[in-house]
Amino acid sequence: MGMQPKPAPIRDELTGLARGAEFEAWVAEATRGNPGGRPVVLAIAGLDRFRHLNELLGYSAGDAALVAWCDALQHWMREDAPLRGGRMARLGGDEFAFLWPVCPSVAEGIALGEVLMERMRRPLSVSGREVHLLASVGLAVTEAGFGGALSLIRKTSAAMRRAKRRGGNTLETIRWEESLAPERRYQLESALRTALDRGEFSLRFQPQVDRQCRLDGLEALLTWRHPDFGEVSPDLFIKLAEEIGAIVEIGDWALRQACIQIAIWQEAGLNPPRVAVNVSPLQFSTPDYVRRVKEILGEQGVPGSCLEFEITEGTLLRDLRESAARMHALRRLGISIAVDDFGVGYSPLTYLQELPLDAVKVDRGFTSQITKPAGSLPLIHTITVLAHHRGLKVVAEGVETHGEMELIQAARCDRMQGFLFGTPMYPHEIEELIRQPDLLAKKVFSGLSS
Repeated sequence: MGMQPKPAPIRDELTGLARGAEFEAWVAEATRGNPGGRPVVLAIAGLDRFRHLNELLGYSAGDAALVAWCDALQHWMREDAPLRGGRMARLGGDEFAFLWPVCPSVAEGIALGEVLMERMRRPLSVSGREVHLLASVGLAVTEAGFGGALSLIRKTSAAMRRAKRRGGNTLETIRWEESLAPERRYQLESALRTALDRGEFSLRFQPQVDRQCRLDGLEALLTWRHPDFGEVSPDLFIKLAEEIGAIVEIGDWALRQACIQIAIWQEAGLNPPRVAVNVSPLQFSTPDYVRRVKEILGEQGVPGSCLEFEITEGTLLRDLRESAARMHALRRLGISIAVDDFGVGYSPLTYLQELPLDAVKVDRGFTSQITKPAGSLPLIHTITVLAHHRGLKVVAEGVETHGEMELIQAARCDRMQGFLFGTPMYPHEIEELIRQPDLLAKKVFSGLSS
């Protein structure tokens, strides 16, 4: 007797969407792994006050609004670049689930969730009447292979309920540690403790460009490729390294490797632009930090003027006096200082006057909002005017589209960084850009004219 064909999954009668069991199977498949170990994005949306819409318009109109909402979202997941490739299911009643099995990075996964929220807020036309369906959304952005499917779905649902308790029509992201199954977290911690000795870390470099899109800087970005886990996102392993106390040693290694690479380029007759290196809060706060930096520079014969240190606002504000003293010492070595994630959660006016800074980096959360109606352009322009008044350069992170680039240029930011100009690259890929600083401009402007 031959094999019986597998029955087709049962679909939701009203919307034609997959249902809960099929969605759980999708998540299980995605979390078992994907090429490059890239993050999986899971979102669960609960409609806000949908019962009141049914009472106002009647159940037939409510069903029509629900179908129109689902059709619109599925269209955007087919056609819109940020949402393309997603899958949608109805978990029951007024709860819906979305899955993107592969996403380039954790940061882009979070940005994807924000785009999803923006699409959900758009009005619908139902029987000639404008209708708004608003939703509370729980979002999980997790490494492939971490956590079971059912556990991840439950945690994302819990995040959605937290969003409802906050008043609805908002997004709640699950905390990064919630996405890890306990055994996977233990495995990752153990692997992280030996990753340096095993040679599993490497550096990539992402270009920064000036207003004319010429190469004007590089950011050194740490990557970790494990033989079993694949490439682990820095958003995950850096937080974990901070928790287990490994970040100081790892951060010093990253600085040393950046200096080694600068020396290699210089010995090859190249003149690389200044390289930005991220400094963790724990690194910066260690009493002998400046001494260690000086030793690393001396070992490699690299002048401090080749480097820019990126330090977060929160790190600097822990102790303004101590931060200022340490920054002055670093600048005496020739190192420039940039404040990272500028304007996120703090008032920049409180410390710009007190700290020896050279640059500020506008957080990508502001950049992603710049093209939207009532978006962040006035804020970015204000930051730029304030920074320039203090003699500081301004770097805009996360520039991904020509529209964002043009508005960043209009805001008079000095440098730009993002996927529009290049993803993080290996050193040999950067060499051609160093030889031809105008190469990126040709690429960007050819894309603009095409």
